Amino acid sequence: MNWSYLFKHWFGTITIAPFVFELFSLINKSSNRVVGLIEVYPITFIFSLIFSTPTYLVYGLIYYFLAKKEISIKYSKMILLLFTTLGILITFHIVFNAREIFISISYVVTSIILGLILKLKFKNDDDIPRN
Repeated sequence: MNWSYLFKHWFGTITIAPFVFELFSLINKSSNRVVGLIEVYPITFIFSLIFSTPTYLVYGLIYYFLAKKEISIKYSKMILLLFTTLGILITFHIVFNAREIFISISYVVTSIILGLILKLKFKNDDDIPRN
């Protein structure tokens, strides 16, 4: 089984989303923040990693299930992206009580775009029997 999609999607999302949030903040100049996510990027990355772990543990189980059931790549991606989006929104609602809507939107947008761009394949080349 090829787990690279899961890890690229996870680390790509938590790495890029703070930059997307800063872009949203520049567009929405009504923000009255003292410090942005980029100024405290190492802390942002660590907290993103910690808070996203439960979602991505369940994501891994869903990924494994989809690979074993041989569901098409198109539907598998849709299911994985839907679950990730729900996981991000639920996590942000629990942690921030919906006060930081632009942060959650930036993580969702980043996750969806990365999930669509990255190539999903469940089998490694090593899994293919050779003569």
